Amino acid sequence: MKDSLSQLVDKFSDLKILVLGDFLLDQFVFGEISRVSREAPVLILKYQNTHSVPGGGANTVANVESLGAKAIPLGFVGDDEPADLLFSSWPEGLEKRYVFRGSEFQTNRKARILAGSFHSFRQQVVRMDYEHPFFLEEHHERKLLQCLSDLIPQVDTVILSDYSLGNINSRVRESVLALAAQHGKIIVVDSRDSPDLHKGATSITPNITEIEAALSIQIGKDLSLLEEVGSRLLQEWQLQALLVTRGKLGMSLFVKDGITHIPIYGTDEVADVTGAGDTVTATYTTALAAGGSFQQAARLANCAGGIVVMKRGTATVSQAELRQAVEDHP
Repeated sequence: MKDSLSQLVDKFSDLKILVLGDFLLDQFVFGEISRVSREAPVLILKYQNTHSVPGGGANTVANVESLGAKAIPLGFVGDDEPADLLFSSWPEGLEKRYVFRGSEFQTNRKARILAGSFHSFRQQVVRMDYEHPFFLEEHHERKLLQCLSDLIPQVDTVILSDYSLGNINSRVRESVLALAAQHGKIIVVDSRDSPDLHKGATSITPNITEIEAALSIQIGKDLSLLEEVGSRLLQEWQLQALLVTRGKLGMSLFVKDGITHIPIYGTDEVADVTGAGDTVTATYTTALAAGGSFQQAARLANCAGGIVVMKRGTATVSQAELRQAVEDHP
């Protein structure tokens, strides 16, 4: 198993992956606690610095690149300062010509405020989401559909990173699923709110909370209920595989031939789960593109998820880190 997984990781550098989705900017605003305000029972933070990194679908792109594959991002962002920061935070050499900037859009971003004293780790105290959902006009749709028609035959696989912010509307969704099927391409979906709208994809990678929200049920640690629900969704959503991430409980992979429960890699004493789902989707898809089975891809994604949650903030996993994790993991 170790040898086969290592061989898969070695193939990553030969791959080209299209990422269509909502590209966000993640910002981490650091401050040092100075005192309690006399105006209200709140802490006063002395501003120190702001760190900007790719978020959402943009983080999926960064992870694909970090794993050694070539990512091609496709979508719209604003013609604004957050877009400037996003572009500069992406890996050097990333092909950005299919990320279209428009003054009619605003780039979505999340700002996390972290506080602490000079001798301690900064802890997140609040998050502000600057969400500006897009409405794609007909000419925007035509542009995306033309790019999809041109790009899908050229790539090894497709990722849809849907944060319900507008880049993937019903027409775009239907077209990318049809084109992927037509050209025999693997398509993996990471959808924050609507996994059920992507019937016919190769695989979907929701977390357990997203499954519960989609079905209006509570699963929690009930493994038998999860198995019943996952097996049913695999058929209803017309998937080849369903990979459910379950936080410190690991992952559960549903395929036609059975169910595989994968315990977490590393420790459950995580540092930060921010962006871990993007890392899982990027690794899982890249491994499938390299010719791995769903089980192999899920195990590599599990290792990558275990690595990235031990890093603070929105982070990526490198090809070398993943290869080492395979060697170390029993």
